[in-house]
Amino acid sequence: MYVFFSFLTALVSIAGGVLMIMLIMKGINRSQEIRQQTYMKTLEKGIYDYRLIGGKKSTGTAVLGWGIVFTAIGAALFFSFMALGITAEAMAGSLVPMFMGIGLIIYYVVRSKTATEEKQNGEPVVFNQPSDGTKIAIKNDE
Repeated sequence: MYVFFSFLTALVSIAGGVLMIMLIMKGINRSQEIRQQTYMKTLEKGIYDYRLIGGKKSTGTAVLGWGIVFTAIGAALFFSFMALGITAEAMAGSLVPMFMGIGLIIYYVVRSKTATEEKQNGEPVVFNQPSDGTKIAIKNDE
């Protein structure tokens, strides 16, 4: 009886977790659909506004962050394996994430040195300006 109850509890908690993930993904998908519809409506009017695409601009530091995380995990595993006296077979489990992280950090450094800076004035680009001289107003909720 106890085994059945524990199995049922595990099954309910797994189903609840899957349901929560599905609801979160549905909400994210719906907000992306609304943003895409708004963007398409502005394109139909001849206005390209990059602010409608996706919120804040990327700073490009995600690669560096993941590199630091992987390097830290690899280093922690490496030193814990060394302290426990585990060598050879288990060492690969620590060196793989550490070198992945080092590779990501090197990629970030090389990319940041070779990348060109893009300057934007913060204003939307209007393709088809009305011929009567009126300006198209864009509501900015920032």
